[in-house]
Amino acid sequence: MPVSRSAPDTWETFVAAATACIEATRREPGCLGYEFHESLTSPCRFVSFESWETRADIDRHMRSEHMVTFLKATRACVMAPPVIEVIEPRSIDRL
Repeated sequence: MPVSRSAPDTWETFVAAATACIEATRREPGCLGYEFHESLTSPCRFVSFESWETRADIDRHMRSEHMVTFLKATRACVMAPPVIEVIEPRSIDRL
């Protein structure tokens, strides 16, 4: 679950790069879901929710051409390197 914060003056550049990355990522083998969301209470704070079939799929995604392009395009946009947490639940109960 990556969390990124863009500078306000680079918001449009960040969103454009993220949009291109989202479209390409959703076509990757093993991608079950890939979403970017901007906080309603903290503008320019983005959280990505990703779901993958296997860890190998995530690793391949991180090396993909569109991910490398996204990271290069947004390097100047973010205020700090993104924080990435991998969460592997043992079970999920639906309410």
